Amino acid sequence: MNFLRLFLSLALYLRCTGSSRILAFPEFPSHSHHVIFNPIWRELSLRGHQVTVITPNPMNDPTLSNLTEIDVGSAYEVVRKKDFVKNMAKGRFIVKRLLFLHKMLSDCMEEEMQHEEFQQLLRLPSDHFDLLIVQTMHPLVYAIGAKFKAPIVGVSSMGVFPNSHDVIGNPTHPVLSPDFLVSPEGDMTFFDKIDSLFFNIVYRLVYHWIILPESDATARKYFGKDIPYLGDIESNTSLLLMNINPFVHPIRANVPAAIEVNQLHITEPKPLPKDIKDFLDSSPQGVVYFSLGSNVKSANLSSRTREVIVRALGEVPYKVLWKWETDTLPNKPDNVMTRKWLPQQDILGHPNVKVFVTQGGLQSVEEAISYAVPMVGLPFITDQPGNIKKITDLGMGLGLDYRTMSKEQLKNAIMEVGENSWYKQKISDARLILVDQPIRGVPKAVWWIEYIIRHKGARHMRSPAADMSYFEYFMMDVFLFLFVCFFVIVYTVIKMLRILRTLFRSQKVKVN
Repeated sequence: MNFLRLFLSLALYLRCTGSSRILAFPEFPSHSHHVIFNPIWRELSLRGHQVTVITPNPMNDPTLSNLTEIDVGSAYEVVRKKDFVKNMAKGRFIVKRLLFLHKMLSDCMEEEMQHEEFQQLLRLPSDHFDLLIVQTMHPLVYAIGAKFKAPIVGVSSMGVFPNSHDVIGNPTHPVLSPDFLVSPEGDMTFFDKIDSLFFNIVYRLVYHWIILPESDATARKYFGKDIPYLGDIESNTSLLLMNINPFVHPIRANVPAAIEVNQLHITEPKPLPKDIKDFLDSSPQGVVYFSLGSNVKSANLSSRTREVIVRALGEVPYKVLWKWETDTLPNKPDNVMTRKWLPQQDILGHPNVKVFVTQGGLQSVEEAISYAVPMVGLPFITDQPGNIKKITDLGMGLGLDYRTMSKEQLKNAIMEVGENSWYKQKISDARLILVDQPIRGVPKAVWWIEYIIRHKGARHMRSPAADMSYFEYFMMDVFLFLFVCFFVIVYTVIKMLRILRTLFRSQKVKVN
């Protein structure tokens, strides 16, 4: 009897989740983002779901028979022309960065939505998919919810902007959990708090007055003029999956529909190419691994910055493996080996790697912690300055400003991190904390995605805050009522005092 009950339960489970039709649209063309998402699509496909992904980074894996990929890699050309790194660099006015990101992502998605296979997708029936999964960087991506009437799951490769928290009613405290674009330097000062509050307010004004209306107008070009307002579609989000690292992101109180995941892309080290393996094996004194990720190209550095790095690396007593994107590195030192592409996780897993010089992207930081390799950070854009500041505060590495650093500063930082065992111990301790979870990475993300499918959107998890206006959420009506009451009481007391004073004077005149 127990066996029969178990069999029936398993059959019901497979019927509910084993063959769901899922459409995913991770719109931002960046390798570092899709290295997070691709393992999710892979696992959903292997679990029997029919997965269709509109992606600029297709896996092209013929073994995944349940996975259909619509290749929109032409969006990379949009990012290249927009000069993403320069325009998102820290120091530019925050509103300019927001408007630039909005325009760039909007242009990327228009490029993607004009693709013939995307247009064919829009000709499918509105009930064709059981679930929609979208990247949460821009509201235009939610327009597919106007076509396909299915629950929406938002996914992010890093922290999310305030609007993504708002649509599920997740609190965004400007001091306890400042946005990743604010990234205060160290403990928040009084003026950092003002800056964070300013961002919270200005972001929402820019989002609701500029970004959403413009995105809504664009959505109507592709999905018809009769679709609901884009902000209303976005508010239909059932779940938010955030790639959050407990060491670089603030601890925050999340509502049930906000799920933190990490280590989505972490894998066991695989065998290295022979030339790289020989290079690492022949370096028992230690190796510096140098990579600025996929968005920041080492080959695009200014001649001044490149020269500082080359000279510093040439003077350290280690061999250096450098991800350099062109055929030739000018003035390359003898101890430096360059490759246009390198298997980063496999390299970090090699025991001879002592220091990781990184731009501080979330995925690189998480890989460094997972393999316990201390870092020297050279942050450039978005969340990178905050990430590097956090790992510096936690003793897992050191940070430098690439714009002003000298050869000696970079050399000394590499030597300090490589020779001082304190950094290695700190990052080893962090690794033990990071991996000590009951369920992590892809299995956790997939379980929650299937949970939303099983419960048809899981509206029971929706916070009441998601359906409140800002006026109600911040209790402005209550404060306004209390202010009026206070004003009436004060006014009444003053009036009574004046009346009493008049009566007192009248009595005094009569007595006299």
